[in-house]
Amino acid sequence: MIRTTILALLLAASQPVVSECIDTNEELETPCYNYNGLTFDISADRCRSNTVFNNIKPKFDEYDKALPKRQRCKGGFMREIRALMGTFTNDGAITTIHDMCEEALYQAATEDGHVDFALPGIDLGEYFEGNGFLNKETGNFQQEENDFVKRGGYNTFLTISDDPTKNDHYTTSDESYAAGVAIKELYEDVSKYKFFNEPSGFQLNCASNAAMCCWHRDRQYFDNNGSCQHRDCANENPGDNTDLCWTEHDNEVYPYPGDGTEKALHCHGLSWNDHVEDINTKGKWNAMFYVSMYDHLYQRGYVESVTNDAKIAGDIPMCGCIEDMAPVARADCQQVDATVEYTGIVEDDKFKIMPKTETFELEFNSCEGLEYKEGLTPQEYEAEKGSTRFKTSNNDLAAFVYKQWLEGKITDDHVAAVEEKLIGYRDPSVKNNDNKREEACKAAFEKKYPNKPYEEIPVAVETEIDA
Repeated sequence: MIRTTILALLLAASQPVVSECIDTNEELETPCYNYNGLTFDISADRCRSNTVFNNIKPKFDEYDKALPKRQRCKGGFMREIRALMGTFTNDGAITTIHDMCEEALYQAATEDGHVDFALPGIDLGEYFEGNGFLNKETGNFQQEENDFVKRGGYNTFLTISDDPTKNDHYTTSDESYAAGVAIKELYEDVSKYKFFNEPSGFQLNCASNAAMCCWHRDRQYFDNNGSCQHRDCANENPGDNTDLCWTEHDNEVYPYPGDGTEKALHCHGLSWNDHVEDINTKGKWNAMFYVSMYDHLYQRGYVESVTNDAKIAGDIPMCGCIEDMAPVARADCQQVDATVEYTGIVEDDKFKIMPKTETFELEFNSCEGLEYKEGLTPQEYEAEKGSTRFKTSNNDLAAFVYKQWLEGKITDDHVAAVEEKLIGYRDPSVKNNDNKREEACKAAFEKKYPNKPYEEIPVAVETEIDA
């Protein structure tokens, strides 16, 4: 009698829905046991099926072990998972969990409105053209006292400080320093948590769905990027990652073979698709801020348009739609991803995944692309996705655009506009080989202008003469 009473109490505590569950389509709508109210946390990087299974399984085992074998849930744990997910197959349950994670992430991304991409005292239209005090001045935005100590301390410098407005050489103006502080704060406090609106004075209605910045000067020392040094920062160059092929100005074409005139140049871009639910697309203005103002200006000190150099003909913006830029061999690439923390919960016999409030965060990552493969079609790619046949190529704008095209996110017209300016689009060797970049520029020029030699045309440089 005592044994019978204990078993009855266990059965009441477990609250199984039925004692003999039959694995049929009709029965899959309801789990064998009552999981309602079960809640657990899921970290941002663990929203996947095995995490969900591992959190539900202990409850299933608790219920199952409380019953005699003949009364346990027929079909086992995966039968419960299928019922909770509302599917009839194990693969369907796994796919449903994946979709729930994606939907929760998108829900978090759309909960709050957009914020303005604006900085006090900065004309962004002027800045993106490559003009204004941020582009024209020389001096640091940020530094540490240890930067001076490592280079001789007071034997070398009169002033050692983390304040660049007090430097002996290339003292930063108060205006530039204040802008640097504002850029850092916008990055840390806003850009990672809210999507930006299009900035005032700068229209990025790109037919190519791609934008790019190219710089020819480095204004900041101590950051281990570019050639600017604390004693020599006049007309110094950024880190070299591309080649300028040619420019066009006043109906004339100006080729730039070799590095003699162009010296070191740096280009970095972004690309997006037409799907508004895509995080990378929603965050394109965040990416533009990160590329143009935080990573390359504040962190590295890269400034000014390529054609701000008096020896290079033309009038090309520092940052703009890729179709408005000069032809170059290649460019680095930024994409925007997002993370959020989740809560898994069972309500009304169905499992749900919800985003946790105030945990959404954007991440600025190097693009994940694919190396160009001649003749490969989007249909073939879809059929063999995940195959070792496809070689990844990261931090490369052309490779990212190519991957987007293979995935059907952009059109042939988008690719054509990009390929016209990224000359090495079909030649992955240009990514890490300066000679290959030169060869690609020369071949593209000769194809477009068959009657012109790929030879530099000197540009008259005006010099000031003292009266």
